[in-house]
Amino acid sequence: MTPPSDTLDDIRQHPEFPFPGWQTDDFQFLMLELYWAERVRAVLGPDMAGFAPLYDTERDGNPILSVTHSGLLRGLRLVVHENDKGKPVYPDATGSGAFYPVYAFLNTGRLPDGETPVNELVLLVSLDERMSEHVDAFIRWHCLETLPPDEMEELLLKYETEFGRIDPDADLSDM
Repeated sequence: MTPPSDTLDDIRQHPEFPFPGWQTDDFQFLMLELYWAERVRAVLGPDMAGFAPLYDTERDGNPILSVTHSGLLRGLRLVVHENDKGKPVYPDATGSGAFYPVYAFLNTGRLPDGETPVNELVLLVSLDERMSEHVDAFIRWHCLETLPPDEMEELLLKYETEFGRIDPDADLSDM
């Protein structure tokens, strides 16, 4: 008997994908956790070896994945973000009444010692394959290209503006 494969393509072929019952079904939760681990592994490739888990995955999806790199002082945390209010989903809708499957921001996290600060990228994510290029780009920029925080903030703002989440004419001077 052939052992099960853990590739993204295999996960996508699973009959329960994209695992809508993850909040109550343990198997779907584990498959969702595996999906995000494999998605990050696919982006980081061999560089994944430098990252270590920080927090255990929590059953509520906060976090679904959390890793840090002590040499780069970088962290990555993925939190499941669901459309609980049933809003119309981007790209079919934009603006304040729309649900966006990806939110991204920078945070000051900590290494496992609890003391050493790290530049952490936090992604609030819904398993929506249409957003995978954006998720992958954010991870690549932060974890592989190690863009400085000001450049990352600029890219995150550009993303939010281009996708209609925020008004391009809004006064952002207080940000």
